[in-house]
Amino acid sequence: MRIQVKITALLVMAACTASAQTSQYMTKLGSAVSSYGKKGEFAGVTINVACRRLPAMDFIAQNAKLFEEQTGAKVQFTNFPENELRSKLVADASAKAGGFSLYCLDGNYVPLFANNNWIKPVGNLIVPAYKLSDIEKSLQGLYSWTNKLYGLPIYSEQTILYYRKDLLEAAKIKVPNTLDEFEAAAKALTKPPTVYGASLRGLRGEGMNVYTWSGWLRSYGGTFLDSKMNPNFASKEAIEATTRYANIIKNYGPPGAGAFGWPEVSSAFSAGRIAMIVESTAFYPTFNDPKQSSVAGKVGYAVVPAGPKGRFPANYSIGMALPAVTKNSSAASDKAAAAFLQWSTSQEMEFARTEAGVGNQDRISVSNSALLKSKLDPAYIAAVNESAKITKSEYRPLIPQWREMGDIIGEEIGKVFVGTDTAEAALKRAQDKVTENFKASGVLGTTRPVKEAFTGK
Repeated sequence: MRIQVKITALLVMAACTASAQTSQYMTKLGSAVSSYGKKGEFAGVTINVACRRLPAMDFIAQNAKLFEEQTGAKVQFTNFPENELRSKLVADASAKAGGFSLYCLDGNYVPLFANNNWIKPVGNLIVPAYKLSDIEKSLQGLYSWTNKLYGLPIYSEQTILYYRKDLLEAAKIKVPNTLDEFEAAAKALTKPPTVYGASLRGLRGEGMNVYTWSGWLRSYGGTFLDSKMNPNFASKEAIEATTRYANIIKNYGPPGAGAFGWPEVSSAFSAGRIAMIVESTAFYPTFNDPKQSSVAGKVGYAVVPAGPKGRFPANYSIGMALPAVTKNSSAASDKAAAAFLQWSTSQEMEFARTEAGVGNQDRISVSNSALLKSKLDPAYIAAVNESAKITKSEYRPLIPQWREMGDIIGEEIGKVFVGTDTAEAALKRAQDKVTENFKASGVLGTTRPVKEAFTGK
């Protein structure tokens, strides 16, 4: 989904300096290095990490000296603009240039990189001290391809329901548990031009409208593909889901909401113009900062409402993976990269980040910790923890072709959300385009590498 940099960075830059202070968590982080590398073991090795700026990665970079001092390795971070990182990695990997020791990689791009043998499996490299089982299975699934683990998470998120407690209480409306209740509440809470009942992403893109719309698709029993890579998302279930999603935007959202992306949705909610949104967990700091939000202290949190086939929180994660080819590779440099990969995504790292006000709940132990409870609203923690348990790795299809497929869908359904097309026509057009693309690339009619996790209708 790729929003967390701009949102949380505004709040955590000052908190990052706390990492310089000695604390039990920082002490444990330093001590944890020995679980992955011996004193001076990687002397003379340089680990070059291709990444982008985000608070969690900045915290790792600021504290990499702990790893360097103990192992003798040197860690370099090459930061690319967010919208350029993927293309830089594809160029490096496809040309087998070997310019990096580690890639920062979105979880939904793992199928592309793993299928092309651009990254290496890491499962056999993980040591017991890493506590892999402390990471939710759904999150591990985002970094897996054909039952092999190819990466480890730095940052993750899900979607949850944010709502104005004061508005719902005043209207004597219960927190919506179903999508029908969500629509009814949105209708009752719409009081233009002051307040609108709900807002959802309408702006085209696999990381924009498709990110949240997919939850409606799943909730109404729709699927993206059958077992033979044949697109099937123009079904009656998908048409109903898209129509209902569009109706919320058009009937209960502010003017122009059909073209809203996450910046507009979150800004309108922060300004007090929207009663309910289904959005990323990354927005919690913004909504609770009085300097940025007029609704601080008035926000409630819940798991996304359920449709006829259940509730489906979206998910997104960025992590690190080991390139298959690294220039001047040696046994020592490979081991050093694997060691840094584990230490920088370890339980100790996440606890240290959490103490400094940087991070999220990648680790089950952190999610249930007294430390986290001392920093965040218990209702928010509960909503995030439940969402992390029930979200599916396959929320979006785990296929190498996803980005192109998702962008095609996003472009077409975006026309429905601005009111220029019908759900049936837009989905049929998108399905035909994806079918042609799959046919041209030779994957149409072939067995899906990862089995569909949803039964649909």
